[in-house]
Amino acid sequence: MKIKDGFILRDVGDKTFVVATGELSKSFNGMIHLNETGKLIWELLSKETTEEDIVKGIMEKYTDAPIDLVRSDVRTFIEKIKADGVLE
Repeated sequence: MKIKDGFILRDVGDKTFVVATGELSKSFNGMIHLNETGKLIWELLSKETTEEDIVKGIMEKYTDAPIDLVRSDVRTFIEKIKADGVLE
């Protein structure tokens, strides 16, 4: 899975946002505001990856995080952006 082309990730001050550009902006209105973990997931999804690789990437950064919680949060994030039409 991977983020569709046409989404741009930008840091504005201490906040991170994603906006759709070009043709994609006709079907996706608004912005996505990401926290630090959401930004990491988004960056991992910028190239073809798997859910398990995303979990591994988060566990590398947050070594003390409970893996079951990380898996659950990653799945929730992926399901949300998939429902919003963000994933290929």
